[in-house]
Amino acid sequence: MKTVTVEKGCVWVGKKRYPVGSSFDINDKEAERLIRKGVVTETEDGGIIAKSEDPEKLTVAQLKDLLDKLEIEYPANAKKADILELLEKNTAPHPEDSV
Repeated sequence: MKTVTVEKGCVWVGKKRYPVGSSFDINDKEAERLIRKGVVTETEDGGIIAKSEDPEKLTVAQLKDLLDKLEIEYPANAKKADILELLEKNTAPHPEDSV
């Protein structure tokens, strides 16, 4: 198992959202796959760091791509504010966020 620490933006794993400063565990095979894709970076001490853009800084096209990956339906004419709202409503916050 590897622990991923989110250093920038937020990361979605399935439909769970992990904000800056949070951590989550993934198996070694998944860690290797994400490193190869450039989604995460391995540190010298063997840790894993995830950096992604803040959703509010993404373009509408990038946000729609994210919704597609998360299998969240949206209207073709959705505006950025609508898409951000859909992301918020259809993804679960990291457990520490709901305390």
